[in-house]
Amino acid sequence: SSRMWPYQLLIRLLAPLLLIWLGWEAVKRQGGWWFIMQRLGWGYGWNARSKANAQQPHRSSPPIWIHCASVGEVRLISPLIRAEPNQAWLISCNTPTGYRAAQAIEHAHLSISYLPLDYPSAIRRFLTYWQPQALWVVETELWPNLFQTVKSAGLPITLINGRLSAKSLRAPCWLQHAYQACFQACEAILVRHARDAEDFVQLGAPAEMLQVVGNLKLSNLQALPHFPRPYAGDYVLIASCHPIEDIALIERWLGLDRQELLVVVPRHPHHGERLLQKFISQNHCVNRVEDLPAQAGAGRICVDNRFGQLLPWFEHAKLIIMGGSFVPKGGHNFLEGAAYGRCILTGPDNRDFAQEAELFEREGGLIICSDYDKLQQQINRLLSNGALRKRYGNRAAQLIAQQPDVLTAYRHALGRIHQQQDSA
Repeated sequence: SSRMWPYQLLIRLLAPLLLIWLGWEAVKRQGGWWFIMQRLGWGYGWNARSKANAQQPHRSSPPIWIHCASVGEVRLISPLIRAEPNQAWLISCNTPTGYRAAQAIEHAHLSISYLPLDYPSAIRRFLTYWQPQALWVVETELWPNLFQTVKSAGLPITLINGRLSAKSLRAPCWLQHAYQACFQACEAILVRHARDAEDFVQLGAPAEMLQVVGNLKLSNLQALPHFPRPYAGDYVLIASCHPIEDIALIERWLGLDRQELLVVVPRHPHHGERLLQKFISQNHCVNRVEDLPAQAGAGRICVDNRFGQLLPWFEHAKLIIMGGSFVPKGGHNFLEGAAYGRCILTGPDNRDFAQEAELFEREGGLIICSDYDKLQQQINRLLSNGALRKRYGNRAAQLIAQQPDVLTAYRHALGRIHQQQDSA
């Protein structure tokens, strides 16, 4: 459409910078050459990480294609994929960490690929190779050329677990037009909460497209796996922390002079090495997880920068501090820790889980701290009061158990959309 020209001009002007960025991402996140190739729309038949995953797309039934930005979205949709063992699936993602998370899903008919950058020719090459039957886009991945090109190819598009960031709602006019073109290309937009539906309408989505189905992040919490203790002694966990926030959290912890081990799992594993070097240079007792002694002494910190190891730490932590909430990142998924019945602390920014955070705080299953000083006081209070910790943890687990069956709701909603498309 004529209103899309600023976006089209911008992505063409940015092309040389995007090439440099792709190279940088490939090195930093260990994506390899095929990350660069597939992001440019080539090389889908070749996968150097796992020959088993270089499946031929020419199968009896075309796959349903699900696009996930990265790790969080891949984990979000894995229950949907496992629930349909005979369906052919294709997961696309933007990052090597998302790709590795998709490889961990056990499914006989699953293909994995990187999504091409938002250029129509690259997207057409992707479609020609994989031949999907439909596209489901997870959460907030609004790429105008992706939506337009897929729509032009005759594929139905559904947004699932839809949400909009505060930044999207404040987008300049030309970008809002590009988002509206994405909405117009959809068959349906399935959102988490009524508030999300209001956000989509505010940004120009047709109200008749919207269905409130629930937060898919609640779907696999009642059956989380159990793990042996990752460490024999007591420990406090800082989970999914970001740069600047991570150092501030560790320094507040050290100021308490506690006996427990502090376990730090950064949001992005490559930040772990920077943390290690910083605290080693200050003569603190810091270990990589693989070098951790069986019984660490007081004041010791363990940095775990392995991929996908958070659940065992969640299950057995004395206390969980969720990162991404003391910096403007919208918070991270505290629901898994709640499902394990742990006592959880977050910072003030939980906008990505606003409804859940409000409910859990109101009902006594979550403690939201307005700043680092309040957090430090709460840690001291909770670690010296086992009964209080247990009360918060038990309440969190009860609230998880009371949540509706979101997985079944999504399967029904997506099934209805599929039937409508078949009969159209």
